[in-house]
Amino acid sequence: MQRFLLAALPLVLAACSIDQSRLGHFVNQTVQPGMPMEQALVRMQAEGFYCNAGSGGDAVIGCTRTYERLVQKNCVERVDLVRSATQAKTLGAIDVLEVKCPK
Repeated sequence: MQRFLLAALPLVLAACSIDQSRLGHFVNQTVQPGMPMEQALVRMQAEGFYCNAGSGGDAVIGCTRTYERLVQKNCVERVDLVRSATQAKTLGAIDVLEVKCPK
């Protein structure tokens, strides 16, 4: 039994690691530049992100989502949605930021 638990430990720890590229791919499949900002916010919120739209006219809207881990403390996934410079109601760019985990 002990051998089984020791053999399974690396698998459990690997499941708790953050895959930054997977997050980027997921976000880029969820929202795309050129779509209406309102639609992008609805999609991000449907995926569990909290987006701080502020007054509605901010150039950058920060979105965060808690990434729960089994063994270690939870991390925060962060994404900035950037308004188009020419069309304020349109998503211009997506910036997937580094996932923040407590140490």
